[in-house]
Amino acid sequence: MSSFVAVSEWDAHYAAGRGFRPVSSEEEEVFDQHVAQDGNGLSALDIGCGTGELANSLSARGYNVLGIDCAETAVSLASSRYRDVTGLAFECRNVEDDQWAATLPSYDLVTSRLSYAFVQNKNEFLKRVKDHLAPGGIFYVMTPLADRLPHSRRYIGLTAEETEELCRGWTKVKEHDLDAQHACYALTL
Repeated sequence: MSSFVAVSEWDAHYAAGRGFRPVSSEEEEVFDQHVAQDGNGLSALDIGCGTGELANSLSARGYNVLGIDCAETAVSLASSRYRDVTGLAFECRNVEDDQWAATLPSYDLVTSRLSYAFVQNKNEFLKRVKDHLAPGGIFYVMTPLADRLPHSRRYIGLTAEETEELCRGWTKVKEHDLDAQHACYALTL
């Protein structure tokens, strides 16, 4: 159901000073409850990091974090905002490009907050995520669900079919309704 959004549109979004919903304390609690890992010494990849809020939150939990986003403006803003945070870096990479993961190592945690719904080829993306998770690693997704959104905004959420596809093939799946429109998934390899 996702709608294609060009990289230039994402860049314009951030250049105009717009962002996305901030990471809430409830979302952090859900993360802590469902991921249940001490981040000390672990690595994390935040895909679609935007201006870096979740990446910074992960860093505060002890993870060594690489945040990636296709929008150069977002990466620049995140790099500037969190330049003094140790163990936190940002790079401009496009997950729709076949080469996005060619030089990346395995990670203990991969996250996708409010961005998974916009991935066009979700099957290939999920394969790449699994290829870059360490054994027992977790893929954490926070996303709106299409059937809980107003009709005009359903394109930013996952359909029931896409949610089923997301949850297929993991050894453990934890799901949590964050609010009336959003759900969180902790998927263990």
